[in-house]
This record gives sequence, structure tokens and C-alpha cells, in this order.
Amino acid sequence: MFDTQSLKPFKGVWTQAAFWVGYFLFEWLNTGANFDNFEWTFRSISLHLPLIMIAAYWHLLVTVRRFLMNGQMIGFWISLIGGLVVFGILRRSLNYFWFYPNYFPQALHKPFWYLPKLLAETTQLHLIVALFVTVELVKNTLQQQRLSETYRREKLAAEYRLLQSQVQPHFLFNTLNNLVSVSLHNPNQMPNLLHRLGGLLSYQLHESHQDHVPLAKEIAYLNDYISLEKIRYGDRLDIQTNFSSLTNANQIKLPPMLLLTFVENAFKHGAAQTEGLCWIIMNLSIDKNRLVFSVENSVPENQVPSSSGLGLINLRKRLDILFPGDYEIVTMPEDEQFLAVLKFNIS
Repeated sequence: MFDTQSLKPFKGVWTQAAFWVGYFLFEWLNTGANFDNFEWTFRSISLHLPLIMIAAYWHLLVTVRRFLMNGQMIGFWISLIGGLVVFGILRRSLNYFWFYPNYFPQALHKPFWYLPKLLAETTQLHLIVALFVTVELVKNTLQQQRLSETYRREKLAAEYRLLQSQVQPHFLFNTLNNLVSVSLHNPNQMPNLLHRLGGLLSYQLHESHQDHVPLAKEIAYLNDYISLEKIRYGDRLDIQTNFSSLTNANQIKLPPMLLLTFVENAFKHGAAQTEGLCWIIMNLSIDKNRLVFSVENSVPENQVPSSSGLGLINLRKRLDILFPGDYEIVTMPEDEQFLAVLKFNIS
């Protein structure tokens, strides 16, 4: 199969060729129609086009790219003024010594160094040169913008993958702590805990690297995590979840593992720090295409959980990439309780 990628190095050549062919045809047909003589206009344009092209590439490659874009203003002015003078004289020479004797002998009544004619021919040539250089600069600017945007997206994607990968060791660290605690105090619960852990790891392995997952799968993941934690804390933990009211959870898509941080923090800073009874309340709802997830938990007396832990810092960075300027995180520490609310748009 033909590889279109091989044409990319020649793309600039083809666009420049199209410019010159377009200019040639326009000038030939337009001038030929005005003078009702397509033969001599064809010869005139064929004579002048090589000089115009040489002037155009001189000003593009030397005057603009070599000097102007590198901030060498002395070289820029020397190249610009020198080009105007040299190419203007060359065009005057082509007309005066070849074109006029054959087609407009009456134009020879004026001397070669007739200033108004020199200025007119220099202007005519450099108007085309200026148009060509402008087209090339605009084209290159747009190309650089596309490359910059592509680079920016790739950089953000790489940064997001790194942040996403950091969620997994953080999760495993917390879960291994649970395993140790349960193995010491409730060893008979280990088989069920390991089964739940297998489901969580399977989700991380197969789903967490996707761009979006159904909300139903994310809820199932949270339920498995909550079930695992309930085994650890037993009857002393009262936990209420309001996830079942979302009837269209299979159709709603969101980036994976955005909700886990709030759930982890509720256990880490609430139940894990309390020896007696504790509670957690979680609510998940959709308000005008905006997901609202709130987690409220009890905390020990005279202890206020941090609102700037590693998990929340990571979450904010991920949200900055996914929803720049279009998400909300609210944390409200109060006496013996803590509320965290997350809001962002869903697809």
C-alpha cells in the first residue's frame, strides 16, 4: 500500500509550486485578456518569473529567516534594501534590453536609469515577492501552532499517565495495610478479603488505563473497595452509600479512578484514626450533566484531617489536565467530621 507519510517532506515544495503555477496562470490569463495578446504575455511572464522566484526565495530565506527571525536587524536592512535595488535593476534590464526591443520599442524613448520606471518595476516585482513571503510565513506559523498543540497534548497525556500510575501504588499501600491488620485480628476474613482484592486489581489492570469507563464500573469498583474496608472495621463502622439512584450509570462515561481518593481519605483519616464507633456517608448524583460526589466522615475529637495530602494533590493535578478550569473540589473540616465534594462535567 502507498505510504502517504513519504510525501510529507515534499509538502512544502508542492504548496510553493502551486503558488507559482497559480500566479503564472492568473497573470498570463488576466494580462493576456486585457491586451488581447496571450502570446507575448506568455513570453513576458516566462521571462520574468525566474527572476521573481529568485527574489522571493532570497527575501524568504535570507532577509526574513536568516536575519529578521534571528534578530539581526543590520543584516535584515542590508538584505532588504540591497534586494530591492539589485532585483529592481535586474528586472529593468530584462525589460529594457530584451522585452522592449521586441514588443514595445516605444518604451526605449526613456533612458535605462529613468527613476519612475525603475521604481514602478521594482514595486511590481516585490509585491509578488511580499505576497509569497507572507503566504509562507503564515503557513509556517500555522504549522508551528499545530506542532506546539500536538506537543502540548502529548506532554499532558504523558503527565496524566504518570499521575494515574501513581494512584495504584498508593492504593496498594493502603490495601496491604488492611491485609496486615485483618490477618492479625480476623484471619478468617482473609479469603473474602483476597477475593475482593482480586476484583480491585483486575479493574486496575484492565480498566484504569482507558480514557473513559462507564460510571457503573467505577461504582462497582468503589463498592468492592468499600466491602474490603468493611471487613477490616466490622460493626464499629457505619457506612452509607447513595449510588443506586443513578439509573443510567452504564451510559455515563468518566475517566477512571477519580472518585477513589475521597473514599480512601474517608477511611484513612476517619475510621483508621478512631478506636470506637465511626461513620461515613457517600453520595453520588448527576446535576445538569455535572457529576457531584460527596464524602462525609467522622474524625476523632480534636483532630482535623489535612486538605492537602498526597492523594488530593495528585487528584487536583489530574483534574487540571482533564477539566482545566472546569471542576470543583471543596473540603470542609468541622468539629468531629469532614466533608469533601467533587464536581466535574461528564460525557
